[in-house]
Amino acid sequence: MSRIVCKFGGSSVADAGQFKKIKAIVESDKNRKVIVVSAPGKRNPKETKLTDLLYSTYDLASKGLDFSTPWNLIRQRYDEICKDLGLEDKLTEDLDSLEDKLKNHPESVSTDFLVSRGEFLCARLMAKYLGANFVDSYPLITFDDKYRIAPKTYEEIAKALGDENQLYVLPGFYGSNLRGEVKTFSRGGSDITGAILANGIDAAKYENWTDVSGMLMADPRIVESPLPIEYVSYREIRELAYSGASVLHDESIAPCRAKKIPINIRNTNRPEDAGTIIGPTPENAKLPITGVAGRKGFSMIYIEKSMMNKEVGFGRRVLAVLESEGLSYELCPSAIDSMSIVVDSKALDAVQDVVLEDITQQMRPDRIKIFPGIALIATVGHGMTNKIGVAAKLFTALAENKVNVRIIDQGSSQINIITGVDEADTEKAIKAIYAAFVK
Repeated sequence: MSRIVCKFGGSSVADAGQFKKIKAIVESDKNRKVIVVSAPGKRNPKETKLTDLLYSTYDLASKGLDFSTPWNLIRQRYDEICKDLGLEDKLTEDLDSLEDKLKNHPESVSTDFLVSRGEFLCARLMAKYLGANFVDSYPLITFDDKYRIAPKTYEEIAKALGDENQLYVLPGFYGSNLRGEVKTFSRGGSDITGAILANGIDAAKYENWTDVSGMLMADPRIVESPLPIEYVSYREIRELAYSGASVLHDESIAPCRAKKIPINIRNTNRPEDAGTIIGPTPENAKLPITGVAGRKGFSMIYIEKSMMNKEVGFGRRVLAVLESEGLSYELCPSAIDSMSIVVDSKALDAVQDVVLEDITQQMRPDRIKIFPGIALIATVGHGMTNKIGVAAKLFTALAENKVNVRIIDQGSSQINIITGVDEADTEKAIKAIYAAFVK
Protein backbone atom coordinates (compact mmCIF):
# COMPACT_ATOMS: atom_id res chain seq x y z
CA MET A 1 0.00 0.00 0.00
CA SER A 2 1.23 3.49 -0.85
CA ARG A 3 0.35 5.44 2.26
CA ILE A 4 -0.35 9.17 2.35
CA VAL A 5 0.37 11.43 5.32
CA CYS A 6 -2.17 14.25 5.76
CA LYS A 7 -1.56 17.29 7.92
CA PHE A 8 -4.52 19.54 8.76
CA GLY A 9 -3.75 23.06 9.99
CA GLY A 10 -5.49 25.19 12.60
CA SER A 11 -8.18 26.55 10.29
CA SER A 12 -8.95 22.99 9.16
CA VAL A 13 -9.77 21.87 12.72
CA ALA A 14 -11.36 25.10 13.98
CA ASP A 15 -14.77 23.57 14.70
CA ALA A 16 -16.96 20.49 14.29
CA GLY A 17 -17.85 21.44 10.71
CA GLN A 18 -14.17 21.31 9.77
CA PHE A 19 -13.77 17.94 11.51
CA LYS A 20 -16.55 16.60 9.30
CA LYS A 21 -14.78 17.86 6.17
CA ILE A 22 -11.62 16.08 7.28
CA LYS A 23 -13.49 12.83 7.76
CA ALA A 24 -14.88 13.07 4.22
CA ILE A 25 -11.39 13.78 2.84
CA VAL A 26 -9.81 10.86 4.71
CA GLU A 27 -12.55 8.43 3.69
CA SER A 28 -12.35 9.49 0.03
CA ASP A 29 -8.89 7.88 -0.37
CA LYS A 30 -8.07 4.60 1.38
CA ASN A 31 -4.36 5.43 1.24
CA ARG A 32 -4.74 8.37 3.65
CA LYS A 33 -3.57 6.51 6.72
CA VAL A 34 -1.55 8.95 8.85
CA ILE A 35 -3.27 12.14 10.01
CA VAL A 36 -1.52 15.04 11.75
CA VAL A 37 -3.49 17.89 13.32
CA SER A 38 -2.73 21.34 14.68
CA ALA A 39 -4.57 23.00 17.56
CA PRO A 40 -7.95 24.55 16.64
CA GLY A 41 -7.46 27.87 14.88
CA LYS A 42 -9.64 30.94 14.58
CA ARG A 43 -13.27 30.61 13.50
CA ASN A 44 -13.43 34.32 12.75
CA PRO A 45 -10.90 37.20 12.60
CA LYS A 46 -11.85 38.53 16.06
CA GLU A 47 -11.27 35.20 17.82
CA THR A 48 -8.01 34.31 19.58
CA LYS A 49 -6.13 31.20 18.46
CA LEU A 50 -6.25 28.39 20.98
CA THR A 51 -2.44 28.26 21.03
CA ASP A 52 -2.34 31.93 22.02
CA LEU A 53 -4.89 31.26 24.77
CA LEU A 54 -2.58 28.56 26.12
CA TYR A 55 0.35 30.98 26.13
CA SER A 56 -1.78 33.50 28.02
CA THR A 57 -2.83 30.83 30.51
CA TYR A 58 0.78 29.89 31.19
CA ASP A 59 1.86 33.50 31.60
CA LEU A 60 -0.83 34.15 34.21
CA ALA A 61 -0.43 30.83 36.05
CA SER A 62 3.36 31.15 36.28
CA LYS A 63 2.88 34.50 38.01
CA GLY A 64 0.31 33.12 40.43
CA LEU A 65 -2.49 35.14 38.81
CA ASP A 66 -6.04 34.16 37.92
CA PHE A 67 -5.98 32.38 34.55
CA SER A 68 -9.68 31.48 34.44
CA THR A 69 -10.56 33.79 31.52
CA PRO A 70 -8.32 32.20 28.83
CA TRP A 71 -8.68 28.75 30.40
CA ASN A 72 -12.48 28.82 30.25
CA LEU A 73 -12.31 29.83 26.58
CA ILE A 74 -10.09 26.81 25.93
CA ARG A 75 -12.53 24.49 27.69
CA GLN A 76 -15.41 26.01 25.80
CA ARG A 77 -13.78 25.41 22.40
CA TYR A 78 -13.21 21.72 23.06
CA ASP A 79 -16.64 21.27 24.66
CA GLU A 80 -18.34 22.80 21.62
CA ILE A 81 -16.46 20.53 19.21
CA CYS A 82 -17.33 17.44 21.27
CA LYS A 83 -20.97 18.41 21.58
CA ASP A 84 -21.42 19.22 17.89
CA LEU A 85 -19.75 15.93 16.88
CA GLY A 86 -21.77 13.92 19.38
CA LEU A 87 -18.67 12.72 21.23
CA GLU A 88 -19.11 11.69 24.84
CA ASP A 89 -15.46 12.27 25.81
CA LYS A 90 -15.25 15.98 26.58
CA LEU A 91 -11.62 15.70 27.69
CA THR A 92 -12.81 16.71 31.17
CA GLU A 93 -10.28 14.52 32.97
CA ASP A 94 -7.32 15.92 31.00
CA LEU A 95 -8.43 19.52 31.41
CA ASP A 96 -9.18 19.10 35.14
CA SER A 97 -5.75 17.56 35.72
CA LEU A 98 -4.02 20.41 33.88
CA GLU A 99 -6.01 23.03 35.74
CA ASP A 100 -5.10 21.46 39.07
CA LYS A 101 -1.39 21.50 38.22
CA LEU A 102 -1.55 25.12 37.06
CA LYS A 103 -3.26 26.16 40.27
CA ASN A 104 -1.29 24.15 42.80
CA HIS A 105 2.01 23.24 41.11
CA PRO A 106 2.60 25.70 38.26
CA GLU A 107 6.34 25.10 38.44
CA SER A 108 5.75 21.51 37.27
CA VAL A 109 4.25 22.67 33.96
CA SER A 110 6.62 24.00 31.29
CA THR A 111 5.56 26.46 28.59
CA ASP A 112 6.15 23.90 25.86
CA PHE A 113 4.17 21.20 27.64
CA LEU A 114 1.12 23.40 28.21
CA VAL A 115 1.12 24.86 24.70
CA SER A 116 1.52 21.41 23.15
CA ARG A 117 -1.77 20.35 24.78
CA GLY A 118 -3.61 22.25 22.06
CA GLU A 119 -2.46 19.72 19.48
CA PHE A 120 -2.54 16.79 21.91
CA LEU A 121 -6.21 17.25 22.84
CA CYS A 122 -7.25 18.01 19.27
CA ALA A 123 -5.58 14.81 18.05
CA ARG A 124 -7.33 12.84 20.80
CA LEU A 125 -10.70 14.12 19.61
CA MET A 126 -9.87 13.55 15.94
CA ALA A 127 -8.79 9.96 16.60
CA LYS A 128 -12.02 9.25 18.47
CA TYR A 129 -14.12 10.87 15.76
CA LEU A 130 -12.38 8.97 12.94
CA GLY A 131 -12.23 5.70 14.86
CA ALA A 132 -8.45 5.81 14.49
CA ASN A 133 -5.44 4.95 16.64
CA PHE A 134 -4.07 7.87 18.64
CA VAL A 135 -0.26 8.01 18.78
CA ASP A 136 1.48 10.75 20.76
CA SER A 137 4.32 12.64 19.07
CA TYR A 138 6.10 12.64 22.43
CA PRO A 139 8.49 10.89 22.79
CA LEU A 140 8.18 9.45 19.28
CA ILE A 141 9.83 12.42 17.57
CA THR A 142 13.14 13.29 19.22
CA PHE A 143 15.41 16.20 18.34
CA ASP A 144 18.31 18.16 19.83
CA ASP A 145 18.46 21.82 20.84
CA LYS A 146 19.12 22.81 17.21
CA TYR A 147 16.04 20.85 16.11
CA ARG A 148 18.08 18.19 14.35
CA ILE A 149 16.11 14.96 14.29
CA ALA A 150 17.68 12.04 16.16
CA PRO A 151 18.34 9.11 13.77
CA LYS A 152 16.36 6.73 15.99
CA THR A 153 13.23 8.82 15.39
CA TYR A 154 12.66 7.48 11.89
CA GLU A 155 13.11 3.90 13.10
CA GLU A 156 10.65 4.48 15.94
CA ILE A 157 8.10 6.01 13.56
CA ALA A 158 8.35 3.01 11.23
CA LYS A 159 7.60 0.72 14.20
CA ALA A 160 4.85 2.80 15.81
CA LEU A 161 3.01 3.30 12.52
CA GLY A 162 3.94 -0.05 11.06
CA ASP A 163 0.50 -1.49 10.34
CA GLU A 164 -0.38 -0.22 6.88
CA ASN A 165 -4.03 -1.15 7.29
CA GLN A 166 -4.54 1.00 10.37
CA LEU A 167 -5.51 4.69 10.50
CA TYR A 168 -3.34 6.78 12.83
CA VAL A 169 -3.81 10.28 14.23
CA LEU A 170 -0.92 12.23 15.76
CA PRO A 171 -0.57 15.75 17.19
CA GLY A 172 1.72 18.13 15.35
CA PHE A 173 4.00 20.91 16.59
CA TYR A 174 5.98 19.07 19.27
CA GLY A 175 8.14 16.13 20.25
CA SER A 176 10.88 15.36 22.76
CA ASN A 177 14.28 16.90 23.28
CA LEU A 178 17.29 14.76 24.22
CA ARG A 179 16.60 15.41 27.92
CA GLY A 180 13.20 13.74 27.63
CA GLU A 181 11.22 16.98 27.91
CA VAL A 182 8.28 18.01 25.74
CA LYS A 183 9.58 20.54 23.22
CA THR A 184 7.64 22.46 20.57
CA PHE A 185 8.78 23.48 17.13
CA SER A 186 8.44 27.08 15.98
CA ARG A 187 5.03 28.41 14.89
CA GLY A 188 3.71 26.41 11.97
CA GLY A 189 5.66 23.41 13.24
CA SER A 190 2.90 20.91 12.52
CA ASP A 191 4.11 21.08 8.91
CA ILE A 192 7.44 19.74 10.15
CA THR A 193 5.76 16.92 12.09
CA GLY A 194 3.94 15.76 8.99
CA ALA A 195 7.13 15.80 6.91
CA ILE A 196 9.05 13.79 9.52
CA LEU A 197 6.29 11.16 9.64
CA ALA A 198 6.18 10.98 5.84
CA ASN A 199 9.91 10.26 5.83
CA GLY A 200 9.59 7.70 8.63
CA ILE A 201 6.96 5.58 6.87
CA ASP A 202 8.33 6.13 3.34
CA ALA A 203 5.04 7.75 2.35
CA ALA A 204 3.97 7.95 -1.27
CA LYS A 205 2.85 11.54 -0.71
CA TYR A 206 2.58 14.18 2.00
CA GLU A 207 -0.64 16.22 1.77
CA ASN A 208 -0.62 19.51 3.64
CA TRP A 209 -4.24 20.65 4.04
CA THR A 210 -4.86 24.31 4.79
CA ASP A 211 -7.31 27.09 3.86
CA VAL A 212 -5.85 27.97 0.44
CA SER A 213 -5.79 26.00 -2.80
CA GLY A 214 -2.03 25.73 -3.09
CA MET A 215 0.60 28.38 -3.62
CA LEU A 216 0.40 31.57 -5.63
CA MET A 217 3.19 33.28 -7.55
CA ALA A 218 3.04 36.26 -5.19
CA ASP A 219 1.32 37.40 -2.02
CA PRO A 220 -2.32 38.22 -2.97
CA ARG A 221 -2.27 41.01 -0.36
CA ILE A 222 0.36 42.71 -2.51
CA VAL A 223 -0.32 41.54 -6.08
CA GLU A 224 -3.90 41.46 -7.32
CA SER A 225 -5.03 37.95 -8.37
CA PRO A 226 -1.57 36.33 -8.77
CA LEU A 227 -1.41 33.15 -10.81
CA PRO A 228 -1.40 29.79 -8.97
CA ILE A 229 1.68 27.58 -8.92
CA GLU A 230 0.89 24.08 -10.18
CA TYR A 231 4.33 22.57 -9.62
CA VAL A 232 7.39 23.79 -7.75
CA SER A 233 10.65 22.00 -6.96
CA TYR A 234 12.05 21.48 -3.46
CA ARG A 235 14.80 23.99 -4.18
CA GLU A 236 12.36 26.64 -5.39
CA ILE A 237 9.95 26.23 -2.48
CA ARG A 238 12.80 26.39 0.02
CA GLU A 239 13.78 29.78 -1.39
CA LEU A 240 10.21 31.06 -1.54
CA ALA A 241 9.18 29.78 1.90
CA TYR A 242 12.25 31.25 3.53
CA SER A 243 11.67 34.57 1.79
CA GLY A 244 8.13 35.01 3.04
CA ALA A 245 5.80 32.66 1.16
CA SER A 246 3.94 31.40 4.23
CA VAL A 247 1.83 28.48 2.97
CA LEU A 248 4.39 25.90 4.15
CA HIS A 249 6.99 25.99 6.93
CA ASP A 250 10.40 26.14 5.19
CA GLU A 251 11.91 23.52 7.56
CA SER A 252 9.34 20.93 6.47
CA ILE A 253 11.01 20.48 3.07
CA ALA A 254 14.15 18.59 4.08
CA PRO A 255 12.56 15.37 5.49
CA CYS A 256 10.53 14.88 2.30
CA ARG A 257 13.34 15.94 0.00
CA ALA A 258 15.61 13.29 1.54
CA LYS A 259 13.34 10.55 0.16
CA LYS A 260 11.89 12.44 -2.83
CA ILE A 261 8.40 12.39 -1.33
CA PRO A 262 6.10 14.84 -3.16
CA ILE A 263 4.23 17.40 -1.05
CA ASN A 264 0.75 18.46 -2.10
CA ILE A 265 -0.68 21.72 -0.73
CA ARG A 266 -4.47 21.32 -0.61
CA ASN A 267 -7.54 23.26 0.55
CA THR A 268 -9.73 21.59 3.20
CA ASN A 269 -12.64 23.80 2.15
CA ARG A 270 -12.18 23.02 -1.56
CA PRO A 271 -10.91 19.42 -1.69
CA GLU A 272 -11.72 19.20 -5.39
CA ASP A 273 -8.91 21.69 -6.17
CA ALA A 274 -5.64 20.03 -7.22
CA GLY A 275 -3.48 22.48 -5.28
CA THR A 276 0.29 22.77 -5.66
CA ILE A 277 2.71 19.86 -6.01
CA ILE A 278 6.19 20.26 -4.53
CA GLY A 279 8.51 17.67 -6.03
CA PRO A 280 12.10 16.64 -6.61
CA THR A 281 12.69 17.77 -10.17
CA PRO A 282 11.70 20.91 -12.08
CA GLU A 283 9.16 20.63 -14.85
CA ASN A 284 9.38 22.55 -18.09
CA ALA A 285 8.71 26.08 -16.87
CA LYS A 286 5.97 28.01 -18.67
CA LEU A 287 7.35 31.28 -17.27
CA PRO A 288 10.92 32.35 -16.42
CA ILE A 289 9.99 32.73 -12.75
CA THR A 290 8.03 30.44 -10.43
CA GLY A 291 7.33 33.10 -7.83
CA VAL A 292 8.44 36.23 -6.03
CA ALA A 293 8.39 36.75 -2.26
CA GLY A 294 9.84 39.21 0.21
CA ARG A 295 10.73 39.62 3.89
CA LYS A 296 11.35 42.73 5.91
CA GLY A 297 13.37 43.13 9.08
CA PHE A 298 17.00 42.99 7.99
CA SER A 299 20.04 45.20 8.60
CA MET A 300 23.31 45.44 6.69
CA ILE A 301 26.70 45.74 8.39
CA TYR A 302 28.93 47.56 5.90
CA ILE A 303 32.72 47.27 6.35
CA GLU A 304 35.26 49.12 4.22
CA LYS A 305 39.04 48.78 4.34
CA SER A 306 41.75 49.57 1.80
CA MET A 307 43.48 46.45 0.40
CA MET A 308 40.94 44.19 2.12
CA ASN A 309 41.35 41.58 -0.61
CA LYS A 310 45.04 41.17 0.30
CA GLU A 311 44.36 40.57 3.99
CA VAL A 312 44.15 36.78 4.35
CA GLY A 313 41.35 35.61 6.62
CA PHE A 314 39.57 38.98 6.81
CA GLY A 315 36.12 37.62 6.02
CA ARG A 316 36.56 34.60 8.27
CA ARG A 317 37.48 36.78 11.24
CA VAL A 318 34.53 39.10 10.66
CA LEU A 319 32.11 36.18 10.58
CA ALA A 320 33.80 34.72 13.67
CA VAL A 321 32.78 37.87 15.56
CA LEU A 322 29.16 37.28 14.57
CA GLU A 323 29.42 33.62 15.53
CA SER A 324 30.79 34.47 18.97
CA GLU A 325 27.62 36.51 19.61
CA GLY A 326 25.30 33.81 18.29
CA LEU A 327 24.44 35.84 15.20
CA SER A 328 23.85 34.11 11.86
CA TYR A 329 23.96 35.94 8.55
CA GLU A 330 21.68 35.86 5.52
CA LEU A 331 23.89 37.22 2.75
CA CYS A 332 27.47 38.39 2.47
CA PRO A 333 28.01 40.39 -0.75
CA SER A 334 31.52 41.83 -1.14
CA ALA A 335 33.78 43.98 -3.28
CA ILE A 336 37.58 44.38 -3.46
CA ASP A 337 37.79 46.76 -0.50
CA SER A 338 34.45 46.21 1.22
CA MET A 339 32.10 43.55 2.48
CA SER A 340 28.53 43.64 3.70
CA ILE A 341 26.81 41.22 6.05
CA VAL A 342 23.02 41.08 6.05
CA VAL A 343 21.55 39.95 9.38
CA ASP A 344 18.21 39.82 11.15
CA SER A 345 17.57 43.22 12.71
CA LYS A 346 16.06 41.93 15.94
CA ALA A 347 18.95 39.54 16.51
CA LEU A 348 21.47 42.29 15.78
CA ASP A 349 19.83 44.82 18.10
CA ALA A 350 20.64 42.72 21.15
CA VAL A 351 24.39 42.55 20.41
CA GLN A 352 25.00 45.49 18.08
CA ASP A 353 27.40 47.46 20.29
CA VAL A 354 29.55 44.41 21.04
CA VAL A 355 29.69 43.37 17.37
CA LEU A 356 30.73 46.84 16.21
CA GLU A 357 33.36 47.15 18.93
CA ASP A 358 34.87 43.71 18.25
CA ILE A 359 35.01 44.21 14.48
CA THR A 360 36.57 47.64 14.95
CA GLN A 361 39.23 46.36 17.35
CA GLN A 362 40.11 43.22 15.44
CA MET A 363 39.79 44.36 11.83
CA ARG A 364 40.69 48.07 12.04
CA PRO A 365 38.36 49.03 9.19
CA ASP A 366 38.48 52.44 7.51
CA ARG A 367 34.71 52.59 7.85
CA ILE A 368 31.99 50.54 9.48
CA LYS A 369 28.30 51.37 9.45
CA ILE A 370 24.96 49.66 10.00
CA PHE A 371 22.12 50.25 7.56
CA PRO A 372 18.77 49.12 9.08
CA GLY A 373 15.35 48.77 7.46
CA ILE A 374 16.21 46.43 4.58
CA ALA A 375 13.88 43.96 2.88
CA LEU A 376 15.07 40.95 0.88
CA ILE A 377 13.11 40.13 -2.28
CA ALA A 378 13.61 36.65 -3.76
CA THR A 379 12.74 36.04 -7.40
CA VAL A 380 12.81 32.28 -7.91
CA GLY A 381 12.46 29.89 -10.81
CA HIS A 382 14.22 27.11 -12.71
CA GLY A 383 13.02 28.93 -15.83
CA MET A 384 15.67 31.59 -15.18
CA THR A 385 18.54 29.11 -15.64
CA ASN A 386 20.71 30.00 -18.63
CA LYS A 387 18.02 32.44 -19.79
CA ILE A 388 19.52 35.60 -21.26
CA GLY A 389 17.96 38.89 -20.19
CA VAL A 390 16.19 37.77 -17.00
CA ALA A 391 18.29 39.95 -14.71
CA ALA A 392 18.02 42.85 -17.13
CA LYS A 393 14.24 42.61 -17.16
CA LEU A 394 14.11 42.41 -13.35
CA PHE A 395 16.32 45.44 -12.69
CA THR A 396 14.69 47.46 -15.48
CA ALA A 397 11.31 46.87 -13.81
CA LEU A 398 12.67 48.05 -10.47
CA ALA A 399 14.29 51.12 -12.03
CA GLU A 400 11.13 52.09 -13.90
CA ASN A 401 9.23 51.91 -10.61
CA LYS A 402 11.88 54.02 -8.86
CA VAL A 403 12.99 51.25 -6.50
CA ASN A 404 16.57 51.66 -5.36
CA VAL A 405 18.46 48.37 -5.16
CA ARG A 406 20.80 48.16 -2.16
CA ILE A 407 21.92 44.53 -2.53
CA ILE A 408 22.19 42.07 -5.43
CA ASP A 409 22.87 38.38 -4.93
CA GLN A 410 22.51 35.56 -7.47
CA GLY A 411 23.62 32.01 -6.73
CA SER A 412 25.58 29.98 -9.23
CA SER A 413 22.55 27.70 -9.61
CA GLN A 414 20.77 30.65 -11.28
CA ILE A 415 17.38 29.67 -9.85
CA ASN A 416 17.08 32.78 -7.68
CA ILE A 417 17.98 36.44 -7.64
CA ILE A 418 17.84 38.20 -4.28
CA THR A 419 17.61 41.96 -4.17
CA GLY A 420 17.84 44.08 -1.06
CA VAL A 421 15.66 47.21 -1.02
CA ASP A 422 14.43 49.70 1.55
CA GLU A 423 11.57 48.24 3.56
CA ALA A 424 9.29 51.04 2.36
CA ASP A 425 9.74 49.75 -1.21
CA THR A 426 8.95 46.10 -0.49
CA GLU A 427 5.44 45.96 -1.93
CA LYS A 428 6.37 48.19 -4.87
CA ALA A 429 9.32 45.93 -5.73
CA ILE A 430 7.27 42.73 -5.61
CA LYS A 431 4.56 44.23 -7.81
CA ALA A 432 7.12 45.48 -10.32
CA ILE A 433 8.93 42.14 -10.61
CA TYR A 434 5.72 40.14 -10.90
CA ALA A 435 4.35 42.44 -13.62
CA ALA A 436 7.59 42.23 -15.58
CA PHE A 437 7.43 38.46 -15.95
CA VAL A 438 3.70 37.72 -15.86
CA LYS A 439 1.78 39.40 -18.63
